[in-house]
Amino acid sequence: MADRFGLSWRMIQQPFSPLFLARFLLCRPFYIMLLLMLIEASLSAATTYLVIETGRDVAKGTFLMADLLWILAAQSAAYIVGAVSWIFAERTGFLAYARYTLRFARDNRHKTQLLGDKPARDQVEPFLTGETFYVYFHLLYEIEGDLRILLALILNVIVIGTQIDSSLPLAYGLVFVVLFTLQWTMRKRVATAYRENQRMTNRMTAQGYTAWDNVFAGNRYNLRLWLGGFKSKLRDGLDAQIRAIMTKEGLSAASGIIGLSIVFAAMALVATRNLTDLEVMIALAATLPRQIDMTNDIHTFTSGWNELLAQWARMTGVADSMHPNVDPDFDARMKLDRLVLRESGNAVSVASLDDALGLVFGHPTGRINVRGPNGAGKSTLLTSLKAAVKNRAYYWPTADRLAFAFSKLDEIETDEDGDPIEPSETKKVGYSSGERQLRALQEIVHHTDAAVYLLDEWDANLDPNNRAAADVLVEELARRARVIEISHRDRI
Repeated sequence: MADRFGLSWRMIQQPFSPLFLARFLLCRPFYIMLLLMLIEASLSAATTYLVIETGRDVAKGTFLMADLLWILAAQSAAYIVGAVSWIFAERTGFLAYARYTLRFARDNRHKTQLLGDKPARDQVEPFLTGETFYVYFHLLYEIEGDLRILLALILNVIVIGTQIDSSLPLAYGLVFVVLFTLQWTMRKRVATAYRENQRMTNRMTAQGYTAWDNVFAGNRYNLRLWLGGFKSKLRDGLDAQIRAIMTKEGLSAASGIIGLSIVFAAMALVATRNLTDLEVMIALAATLPRQIDMTNDIHTFTSGWNELLAQWARMTGVADSMHPNVDPDFDARMKLDRLVLRESGNAVSVASLDDALGLVFGHPTGRINVRGPNGAGKSTLLTSLKAAVKNRAYYWPTADRLAFAFSKLDEIETDEDGDPIEPSETKKVGYSSGERQLRALQEIVHHTDAAVYLLDEWDANLDPNNRAAADVLVEELARRARVIEISHRDRI
């Protein structure tokens, strides 16, 4: 069974790893991109061959304007094909991010205990809110850039080696061996530096998620504490990024110097050996701009290889955060001896989560009210029940950011330039907290069908009139399902 994103249930059961995460890039647009890149490199190599042939025509005195036209046509076609390949690169990146999000949702949809786990949220939420999107595109761009350079180098070196001198391919081969050895020996240091950089950057980003509350509340005390924490994380992030960049750029500079030295030495040797061969000298001179570009490509490839290692380190961070761990002591925080479950005037104290489950499933319908002092674990009990019952239960937490249809009306519409459109007088934009709760409860009643409903302080922001309307909706749920609720007010 496969879905529109190409994921099957069999794949979802496989162990997760960074390599598996990277495999989300393998799709039809990615293969089309590779094909177009190969065509682009072939046209580039054809241009090099045509340049050499033009040089020979010049040596023979038979230069024709058609030679320039063929060169123009071949190189122009290479540019066009290269531009088209970017369309499929973008499609690949968006599809990979969609696969990641879908996989995360499926793997973690029953880990309700993580909702209130701030350390876990600080670690994982940056990946969900954009970090993974950019990691995928950075990795894709590095793969595309490196492959584009590599294919062009291989095909152009073949043309230059067969048409000018066979020692040139040996020089390029030596450069690749030396640079690959250098990269391999330094890979762990580069990866470690970038993983630490990513960790510190995510800490800084997570601190920014609370900026809105601490700024707009207008409380000097809270703002001062928030700014102190932000500045500390900002300094740590800057230090980690500088170390990562210096590690990468130092290795890149050394690789570039080595590559340029080897290739230029080979070019000087070829020129020295063929001083009297006019065709070879003209061909070497005609391809000199291409040779310079190719030596620059070697340096770029080296830098790209460093970037590829860095992006792989970031991909490892995404994979490590794919399955956040639930606190093993989560259920132990419930003080069950202080919790009372009240139903139809009968109050029952529970001694374990199993006792609570037994009471929940004691009847198919009806309302159970969870009572207890602050800190006794009322919300924790509902969270544990949801984790145990899974899809048979619908859980509505106190401070929710759940997606509801009515909330789409709050989305700001923009014009073609991205500027916000003024709402019409007949369209109501925005809801109060009480209105949002009531509308969310209406959707829950009308569009869900669960055996158990877990409602955490559903009446917290409701005035008496709205609370009466909401209580009618909860009662409607209780006639068809089991409702476990936390409410600090007596029912009317």
